[in-house]
Amino acid sequence: MKGQQPADAPAEKKLSEREASVKEMWAAAAKAFEDICGESLQRGDVKGFDDVQRMIEGVNKASYGTDAEQTDKWDKAKSVGLKSLKYLKLLVGAASQASSFIPIPSSAASIASSALCFVFDIPEAIKGYNDAVNQVFSEVSSALSQFQIYASMKNVDPVVIQRIHLVMISFVKLCAHVVKYRQGRKRDRLLRQIKSIFDEDSGLGNEMAEFKRVLQQQRDVEGTVTLAVVAETHQNVAILLEQSVVFGKTTEETHQLVQETQKDVQSFKDDADRSKALIKIRDTLGVPPTVRLDTNTTQTCTNIYDRCLNRTGSWIWTHDAYTSWTAPSKDQETSHVLILSGPPSSGKTSASCLITKRLEDQKGRTYVAHYFFPASTKKSDEEKNPVHTALKYMAFQIARVDTTVLKPLGKACDAGPGIFRRSANLESLDALWGELRIGGPGSGATYYLIFDGLENLPDKQSEILLSFAFGPKLTEQSSGRVRVLVSGTDDQFYSRPGGANISSALRIQMEEHNAPDMRIVIDEALTKRGMLEHARPNSDQQKARDNIIEKLPRNVSGSYSRLQFGLDDVIRLLSTRTAARELDRMLDQPMSSHEAAIKNLQRSLTADEISELNELLKWVLFCNNPMTLEQLEAAMFLYSGTESLASLHFIIKNKYSAVLKLDSGYVYGQDGVKDYLQKDKDISGKSSHSRDRSTISMTICINNVDQELCGHFLWDLAHKAIRDKFKFDFDAASANGTLHSSGQATIAVDEFEAHHTIVTRAFEFLDSDPRDQTKEIGQYLVGWLPYHLGQLRQLEDDEKGALTPGEQTEIGQNLYKLFKDDKVFLRHKESFGVTWWFVEEMEGLQKWLMDSAVVRRLDKKWRDEVQMPISPTRGFLKELVKLLVEGLLRNRSWGAQNAYGWIEKFMLLDDKLHHTPEKLKSGETMSSGPLSVQNSFFLTDIDWDRVSAWCQNFLGLPDSDLNSLWYERLAEASSSHSCFADIILQLYERAIEKGNPSWLCYRGLGETYFSKDRTQEAITQVELALQEAEREDSTPKPEAKDLVELHLLLGEYAYMAGDAQRAAEQYSLACEGEDPVQAMQGQLGYLKAGLSFPDAEAIRQLLKSTLAKTDGKGTTTNFLKMFARDAEHDILVSKMFVVAKGDLDLFKGIVRAMETATAMPVLNEGRTTELTRDLLLAEDEARGVLLYDRGVAAYTYRISSDGTEAIGEALRLWRESRDLLSNVGGRNAFLARQDASTALAQHYFQGMMDGNHLDYAGALAKLAEDDSNVQHGDAAGFLGTVYALHDKKEQARAALVPRIRQAFQILSDHLPENDTVGFSILEKTLEQYQDFDNAAVALSLLGPPDLVTEALVFEGKDIMIPDGAEKERMLDMVTRLAKETIQIAKTQFPDASQQIQRIGAAKVHIESLIAATGPKPKLEFHDDQGDVEGSESHFRQDAPTVSELDILDFRISSLQQLHSPQIDTSALQWSWTCDGLTPDGKHCEKRTTFGQESYTCIYCSNRDFCGDCLARLRDPNTDGRIMACSAKHRWLRNPRGGGDMYVGSKAKTVRFPKEVRPTKDDENILEICYDEDGSREITVEAWKEALAKEWNISLEEIKEEMSRQATPEGGEQSEQNNEE
Repeated sequence: MKGQQPADAPAEKKLSEREASVKEMWAAAAKAFEDICGESLQRGDVKGFDDVQRMIEGVNKASYGTDAEQTDKWDKAKSVGLKSLKYLKLLVGAASQASSFIPIPSSAASIASSALCFVFDIPEAIKGYNDAVNQVFSEVSSALSQFQIYASMKNVDPVVIQRIHLVMISFVKLCAHVVKYRQGRKRDRLLRQIKSIFDEDSGLGNEMAEFKRVLQQQRDVEGTVTLAVVAETHQNVAILLEQSVVFGKTTEETHQLVQETQKDVQSFKDDADRSKALIKIRDTLGVPPTVRLDTNTTQTCTNIYDRCLNRTGSWIWTHDAYTSWTAPSKDQETSHVLILSGPPSSGKTSASCLITKRLEDQKGRTYVAHYFFPASTKKSDEEKNPVHTALKYMAFQIARVDTTVLKPLGKACDAGPGIFRRSANLESLDALWGELRIGGPGSGATYYLIFDGLENLPDKQSEILLSFAFGPKLTEQSSGRVRVLVSGTDDQFYSRPGGANISSALRIQMEEHNAPDMRIVIDEALTKRGMLEHARPNSDQQKARDNIIEKLPRNVSGSYSRLQFGLDDVIRLLSTRTAARELDRMLDQPMSSHEAAIKNLQRSLTADEISELNELLKWVLFCNNPMTLEQLEAAMFLYSGTESLASLHFIIKNKYSAVLKLDSGYVYGQDGVKDYLQKDKDISGKSSHSRDRSTISMTICINNVDQELCGHFLWDLAHKAIRDKFKFDFDAASANGTLHSSGQATIAVDEFEAHHTIVTRAFEFLDSDPRDQTKEIGQYLVGWLPYHLGQLRQLEDDEKGALTPGEQTEIGQNLYKLFKDDKVFLRHKESFGVTWWFVEEMEGLQKWLMDSAVVRRLDKKWRDEVQMPISPTRGFLKELVKLLVEGLLRNRSWGAQNAYGWIEKFMLLDDKLHHTPEKLKSGETMSSGPLSVQNSFFLTDIDWDRVSAWCQNFLGLPDSDLNSLWYERLAEASSSHSCFADIILQLYERAIEKGNPSWLCYRGLGETYFSKDRTQEAITQVELALQEAEREDSTPKPEAKDLVELHLLLGEYAYMAGDAQRAAEQYSLACEGEDPVQAMQGQLGYLKAGLSFPDAEAIRQLLKSTLAKTDGKGTTTNFLKMFARDAEHDILVSKMFVVAKGDLDLFKGIVRAMETATAMPVLNEGRTTELTRDLLLAEDEARGVLLYDRGVAAYTYRISSDGTEAIGEALRLWRESRDLLSNVGGRNAFLARQDASTALAQHYFQGMMDGNHLDYAGALAKLAEDDSNVQHGDAAGFLGTVYALHDKKEQARAALVPRIRQAFQILSDHLPENDTVGFSILEKTLEQYQDFDNAAVALSLLGPPDLVTEALVFEGKDIMIPDGAEKERMLDMVTRLAKETIQIAKTQFPDASQQIQRIGAAKVHIESLIAATGPKPKLEFHDDQGDVEGSESHFRQDAPTVSELDILDFRISSLQQLHSPQIDTSALQWSWTCDGLTPDGKHCEKRTTFGQESYTCIYCSNRDFCGDCLARLRDPNTDGRIMACSAKHRWLRNPRGGGDMYVGSKAKTVRFPKEVRPTKDDENILEICYDEDGSREITVEAWKEALAKEWNISLEEIKEEMSRQATPEGGEQSEQNNEE
C-alpha cells in the first residue's frame, strides 16, 4: 500500500537521503560479511538469484560414503536453502515495488544472493555442517514465508520497505556466521553437534535473535501502516482492520487460504453438511444418484483395478514419462499431459486404473479423478456431450475429498443444474472448467485428471478434450497444479492443423512396455490350470514353461486379445502328449489369432448362417454407436422378417464368440477383429452388392496350350475388351489370401456395403407401420439415417464404393416419401420424438437432394421447392419444422423437451446459413430482453424471446395469435431444460395474463413456485389447477392419473408446509387411483402425513391399515422398498417404531414385512438382464436400509422375526447392511451404513464397559479400519475411551493419537481461521482420553467468548504510529478504555446471552466519550522523524484523544454492523448443533451459542445435545435409546457462550480449571470449576507444547510437514506464489 506523503515536504531531497541511507546500509552489510567469515561478496561470480538456484541444484552430494543419514541431511539442507532463496526473491520483489521512493542499490540482490551462495559452496563432506544449515535456514525460511503476501500487492509502503531492507541485511549476516561455522575445526563442529548450534559463542545465536527482532519490527510497521491507510480510505473498514491483525492479507487471499486446509481436515459438525453439499453437487452436475458419497474414485476404476493381477504395472512407476509427469516440481518445459497410447487390447485401461489408485495413495494434498468413456459413448443418443459429463463427474469426485473444492462448488450449485448446461465446444468447456473451481491460482494442491478410453469418443468430442487438455486453461493458468492423463489408440494422438500441440506431451507406448505384465498373466494362467507346475530346475518342463512365458509376449505385438488366443492354443497343445519341439515350433511362429479363429468359424457354418452373421457384423462394426441385444434382434427381424426361437444372446455366446463379444448388454466386435473381416475391394467391387445387380462372369480353362498361342489368345481378348469398352477384372476370381476364398461363402463385410444396408433397412422401417419386433431399432434408424447417408457420400468421394444409378434413384424416392408431407413423421412419431438431427446432418441431407442423379425422377414441383430456398427449414424440412413448432406451441401434440431440441437445431441451421427471420433482424437487442439471464460469471441462459420470435416468424402469425398455450409451452420447454426459475415464472405468468389458461399452466406455475421454496403460493396454484382440471370443459381433458398426480402434488406441498391433516386428505384421494405406482405413492404419503398426527392410537390404526392395503402379491415388499428410499426415511422409521411398540402384534407384523422385503431375490438369467445396473443398485439400497431398520427393531425393542436371540440378530443384520451398502450410492444408503457402523461400535463399547469384554477391542479396531474414510467415526473413539476408562493409557493413546496429531496439524497451518477446528478435535479426543483439564482448556479456546471483550483486544500493531513512547501511551490508553467499556457493558447486562445489548451499551459508552472530546485532528506521518502531528505533543496524557476513541469506535461499530439485528451465527468462530431428536422424531435444529448450555458426550466422538434432548435421551419412559448416543454415557456441561471461561482461539493465555467434577445432583453430568481467586494461567503455545510432548508428538516435525505441503517447490512454484 502507498504511505501518505507529506504535502509540503521537498520530495527530491527525501528521496536522495533515503537512497544514500540504503546504499550505506548495504555497503555496511557487505563489510560485516567479510569481517565475520573473511570472504568477499564482491567477487562477481553471482549475478542474480537464478545463478544461486542453479548452483544449489547443481551441487553434487558430498561424499559421505555409505552414510545414508548424512546424505539425507544434505538433501534436506538443499531443500531449505532453495526455500530461503525463494523467499529472498520475494523480499527483493517487494522492495522493488517501492523503488520510486527508495531506489534499490544495484548491489543489494547480488550481495544477498552471493551470501547464500557461500553457504552451499561445499568442496567436500563436512560432518555436522548439514545440521547447521537445517537448523538455521529451517527457521529462516519459515519466518520469511510470510513475505508471500507481497507477491500480490501492487504497492508497498516505504516505511515497510525500510524494514524489509533491514531483514535482508540480517539475512546476509546470518549466512556469514554459517560460513564461519563451516570454516571451524572439525573437532569444534563435532562438539557443537551435541548441543544446538545457537548455543555456541560464535555470534550465530545473537545474529539469529537480531534477525527475529528486525523481522518482528517489520511486522509491527506493516500492521501500523495498514491500519493508517484503512483509517484514511474508510472503505471496507471492518474487513481491512481484521486483515491488519493477520499480517495484512487481502480479503480474497485470506478467504482462499482459509479454504486451502489440509486434505481430509474437517470439523466434527461437517459430516451432515458435507453429505448435503455432496448430494446437491451430485444432483446439480447430473451424476447418477447411485454414486457413493464416501469413496475416492469411481466404481468402474475400482472394479478394473481389482481384476488386475498382483505386480502388474510395476514397470510404470520407473518409466521416465511417468516420473516426469508426477515430479513434485515440474519445470516449464515438461508437459502436464501424459498420454497412454497403444493398439486395442494393449492394457491401457488397466494401466490408467493402476495409476489412479497409486496417485490416491500419495500423501499431502494430491487429488485424482478418473473417468472411463465406454464404447457406448461413441455416439450415444442419451449423451450428446460426453466430455462435458466427464468433467462434471470428475469435479464431483474431487469435491468428495477436497474441502477447498467442495465449498465453492456447492455454492455455485445453489443456482441449479442450468448453470452447468453448456454446448460441447471448446469455449464452453473452458468456461465449465472455470465454474468448477478446481486448481485455481494459489492452490497448494495437485490435481490429476485421468481420461480413459479416448478412442470411444466421437471425433469432435475427442478434439474438444485434447484442445482443452493442451489449452491455455491448463497449460498456463493451472500450470503444474492440474495434470492430465489421456489414454487411447495411436490414431487419436496426432497433431492436427489448428488443433492441440500433442507432440509436446509425455507418452507411454503400451505395446512397447507391457511384456512384463503379459508374462505375469501367462504365469498365472498356467498356474491356475496346473500346467508345468513344480518342475525340477533345468528339466524339459521347466524350460518349456520358461519358453512360453518368454516367447509368447513377443509374438502378439502387445495385444492381450492375441495373447489370449495364443495362450489358448498353447494350453490346448499342452493338454495332449506334446513334444518340446512341437511347442517350440508353435512359439517361434507369429500369432495370427483372429485369422485362425475366423477360418475355424467359417468352416463350421452353413452359407445361410454366414450370410446372417455378415448382416449382424454390418450393424455391430459400422453403426455409429454400440448396439444392444434388443436393437440387434430388431435389426435381424428387418433382415429376415422372422423371429428366432433362440435368443441372440445365446447365439453370440455359443456360436459367434470368435468374432463378437457381449459387455453390459451391448454387442461389440472382438478387439482387432475388424481388420480381418474387411472385405477386399477387389472382391466386393466398388459398388454395393445388391441382390438384383446385373453381373457377367466367365471362367477360362487353359490346359496344355503353347505359350505363344496362349499369349495371342489373351491379346485378342484384351483388344476386344478395349474396343467394346468391356472391362475384365482378371484378378477378381483370385483368392484373397487364405481367408476369403472365392470358392465358398466367406465371413467378411465391406464398409460401403454396410452403410448402404443400414440406409436400406432404415427406409424399409420408415415405409412400414411400426411393429413391436422393430420398435427397439427405430430410434437409431431415425436418428442416424443422415449419418449413414453421409458416410455413403464420403466413401464415394474416397473411391471406396459407388452406388448404381438405380440405387441413387431409390434413395431419392425414399427421401421424397419422407419429406413430401408429415405422414411418415406422424407414423413414426414415437421414434422421431426421442431424437433429433445435428446441423451438419441436415446439411448432408440437403446435398443429397441437390444431386441431380438422386432427384431427377422426383416430382419437379417438389424438387424446385426444396432446392430454391436459402435455408432447408423453408425447403425440404418445412413439413417437419411446421409439425414440431405447431406440436410445441399450438396443440401440445409433441413433447416440449424434444420439440425444443429440434427447434434449437433448426435455428442453428438458419444462423449458419445467415437466414435470420425479419423480426429478429429488427430486434437486435432481443437476446438481452426480460426472458434471458446475463451474468458476469455464468453464460447466458436460453433466450426464449428469440425462440418465440423464430417460431412466430416461421408460422407467419400476428402477435394477437400468441395465446396462453403459446407461453405455457415455452415455460414447459424452459423447465425441461433446467432454466432459471425466474425465467420459467415469467413465461407462466405471461401465459396466465393472456387469459383462459389451462390446468397444466397452473400446475406448472405451482411446481415452479415450489422449486423456489414459495410453498403456499405453490399450493394455491395447484389447487387452481385441480379446479380447472375437474371442469367438464377443461382443456386438455385430463386423464384419471392426471387428477391423481395433482392430489399427490398437493399432498406433498401441504406436508412440506407442516399441514399434516391437509396432506393426509390429499394423499388418501391419491390412494384410490387405478395406477398401482401412484396408489403406492399415495399410501406412502398418507403414512408420512399420518406419522405426524398427535394421537398415537390413530397412527397405529394407520399402520395397520397401510399393511392391510399393501398385503398383496409383492405389494408390501414394493411399498417398503419405496419407503426405504424416501428422503425422510430415517425420521419416519424412528417415529413408526416408537408408535408401534404400543402394539406388539403390529410391531411384529412390520418386522415380518421388512424381513420379506430384505430377502435375497432369486434372479434367473432373463430377470437379471431385465434389471439395469441402476435398478439393481436401487434394490440393494432399499434392502440394506431395511436390514439396518430390522437391526434397530431387534436391538432396541427385542423384536425379531423368527424369535432368535435379539441382540445377536441385530448385530448380524447390521453387519449385513454394512456389507450390502459398501458399494451402493444414495443418501439413505450412506446414512444407513454410517448408522450401522455406529450402532455396532456402540454395542462393542458398551459390552466392554458393562462386562469388561476387552475381547471386543479387535472388533472395534476392525470397524475403525473399515471406516477409515468416515470423518471421526465412533469406532476409533470408543476404542480409545474404553482403554482410558480401564486405565490402559498406552493403548488409549495408540488409538487416539492420529486425531491428536491431526489437530496439531491444523493448529500449525498458519491459518488462524482453522484453529477452531483443531481445538474442537482436541477437546473431543481429550474428553475420550478422560483428560478433562486439558479438554477444558481446549474448550475455552474453542467456545465463543464475549463478543465485546473479543473485539476490544488491542496490540501494538493496531496503533497507527511508529514505535516510540507515544505509541506505548496510545496502546495503554486504548487498552484502559477497552477494559472500562467491557466492564460497563457487562455491568449493565450481566447475562451473557444478551450479547446484542452488550454491544449496544459499549457503542453508547464510546460515543459518549467521543462527544465529550474535542474535534478530530488529522494524523500525519513523518517517516524520517518518527513524529506524528496531532498526537502526544498536542494532547494531554491523562485524557483520551479522538484518534484513540476512533480506534475503539471503529471496532465496536464493525461488530454492531455484523450482528444486527441479531447474532450472525455464521460469523462466530464456533457453535454447537444438537444431535438429538424432537418428540415427533425429527432432528433437533437448535444451535447453542449464547442462549443456552449444551452437553457433550465424553464417550462418543461427535455428539452434542441441548438440555431438552438430553433429558429425553436419559428418560427411561421415552425412546431415547434409538437416538444418537446412549443413556448410559456421561456428558460434559458446556457453559453458555460469552461467559468468562471462554477466551477464544485468538487468546495468548489460557487458564486451567481447578477441577472437572460431577455435579451435585447427577454423577453422569460433569462441570468445569475454576478457582475464585484465579486459576493457574499458561500461554497457549506452552500449553500446546506440553500437550504434544505428553502424546509424544513433535510439533517441529509437524510444522516442517505442513510447510512442505503448503509451500510449492521449484521454480514453477515461485510463479504460483506470484499469482497468490
